[in-house]
Amino acid sequence: MSRRRTTTTRAAACLGAAALLLGGALATTAGSTAAVAAPENLPGVPEAGSPAKAWEKWAAQERADAKATDWEADAAARGCELQDVTITSEVDREYNLAMGAPADLETHRVELAERCDGAASLAGEVGSADGDATRSATTLAAGLPSGSQCDTTEGPGVVCLWKDSGRIYSSWRYEGSGTVTGFLRIYRVSTGSSGCPTGSTWLTGADSSWSNGTTRTVSKTRTQAGGYATHVWKKVVIGHTNWGSTCASL
Repeated sequence: MSRRRTTTTRAAACLGAAALLLGGALATTAGSTAAVAAPENLPGVPEAGSPAKAWEKWAAQERADAKATDWEADAAARGCELQDVTITSEVDREYNLAMGAPADLETHRVELAERCDGAASLAGEVGSADGDATRSATTLAAGLPSGSQCDTTEGPGVVCLWKDSGRIYSSWRYEGSGTVTGFLRIYRVSTGSSGCPTGSTWLTGADSSWSNGTTRTVSKTRTQAGGYATHVWKKVVIGHTNWGSTCASL
């Protein structure tokens, strides 16, 4: 299957399911949602409250770097074959305000469609520092683990969360039958969280479809250290249901 690169522009508020409808179709996540203190921006990111021009220059450079990245090599490093890459410009108000940027700053996200050798390959390449890439949420009672994490999902499949080259990534590999649709979402959460709660939305991927063996990955520039959780939201008849999650201090 030939690779294709797409660049689009849309408002972040229109991503994923426009509204996760309340009710039985929407499963809640285990654990409580804790308040997230506003940390300082990482080196290379403008200071909170910097002039708009400084933020625009930074965002333009980040977008240029993403377009210049060899995403095929990025996928290959994780044992995957790249099928498609989409770089989307977006105005993400929550992302902007969290780092002290103007609310209307245009940033970007990157989405990859890949075929991977298997869950073991994906987990092995992304795996955590201690070499154990998968673990149960019950091990998180003392707070979030540090570094890259992967977990099995109800799907069935494997969801992973990690940081690399100045970005935070979320991916899900579907291992079931037929085709499912849904989206990936990353939340900011407290590093002291129990389980993998939802928190302040940090990044939402586009509505997409998965068939057996399909891996979809979404990423965005990492601007602050702290707790992050990613969830797989599967489309059902009314709204979406939570098919699994993983979380880490990144």
